[in-house]
This record gives sequence, structure tokens and C-alpha cells, in this order.
Amino acid sequence: MRADSVTFSPIGIVKSKITDTKIMPLSGVDAKIEVFPEFLEALERIDESSHLWILSWLHKAPRNLMKVVPKKVNPLSDEFGVFAIRCPARPNPIALSLVKLEKVEGNVLYVTGLDVINETPVLDIKPYFKNDIVLSHREPDLNRKNTMLQESEGE
Repeated sequence: MRADSVTFSPIGIVKSKITDTKIMPLSGVDAKIEVFPEFLEALERIDESSHLWILSWLHKAPRNLMKVVPKKVNPLSDEFGVFAIRCPARPNPIALSLVKLEKVEGNVLYVTGLDVINETPVLDIKPYFKNDIVLSHREPDLNRKNTMLQESEGE
């Protein structure tokens, strides 16, 4: 059965100097995650983890695109379906970011490597475990030049 809708309530908000996705480095930036006070108890012992998975809602991302060119990686690349690459544009713009936890002060997490902009709603936080690593994986070649572009350049 297909669900007609799903509702999320943020558990926190990102505080970052980056306010525009166009200038976000691929490696992310230092940021703070302000967890709302009603979720403070859920942070107990989070400082025992060195890294965290952050799930957030890309509130400024377009939701109507099904294919995109990974412009930050290779603007000359072929198009990819949005499910085949990590781009903000997608039907449900949920971001998954792996960050390093630097410190915790009350309800504020100080992290490095977060690749979402200021004021991004945070949906969930999960610890990174050693079993999360994949040692042998396959991924699309984002550096391959657009074959249609190569053909037109040769004419």
C-alpha cells in the first residue's frame, strides 16, 4: 500500500556560516546543530561517538527534478537520475551527512563536515558504527565527460 503523505517534525536546526548551497564545499563545513530543548534527554551519551549521521530536510531544494548534472563535481558530465547521485534536488529532499562530533555543550552539537546550509531542519541524529563502512563498493563515474557534448565538439 502506498502512503499518501508522511509528516516529519524537526528535532533541531543547523547553524552555519553557509547560507547558499552554491558555495557549500563538497567536504562540508564546521557547523552547530541546535537540538530543540524537548529532545535534550535524547542526547545522553552522544559524546561517546566520534562521528554521527545527520538526517536533515533540504528545505530550499527543488522537488520536481528527476534528472540532473552533478555540476559541483563535473559540469560536463552526463545527466543522472536523482536517485543515482547525491544532489539536493529530489522528490523528498532528505539529506544524509556523516559528520565528526567535536564537542557537545548542552543541546548544541559542534560538528565538522556538515554539508547543509544555515537554518536547515534536522530530522534525526544517529551514531556512526564500524559496521557502517563498506570496503568494496561500486559508484557512478561522475568525472566522465558528457558523450553528447564530446560528439558535438568533434564536428
